[in-house]
Amino acid sequence: MQAFDKDVLEMTCEDVYDISYVIGRDLLKVNTGSREFSDLQFKIVRVLEMFESMVNKYNLSLEELRMELDNMKREMERVVAE
Repeated sequence: MQAFDKDVLEMTCEDVYDISYVIGRDLLKVNTGSREFSDLQFKIVRVLEMFESMVNKYNLSLEELRMELDNMKREMERVVAE
């Protein structure tokens, strides 16, 4: 699966969803029905939710930095033109 091969900083939420799907599918194959297994599933889901949140925040921060860079370029061009 491609999402597993990506650099973490290049991942999107879609990649996290793909990883979540694969892990969920594999967990269904080995489901033992035990309490420990259920606890493990809960922990895995929680980690994936945290990972999704981090990817979202990183992507938003990156977009904000790009917008700020564009603003600074326009301001520099304006100052140079004066």
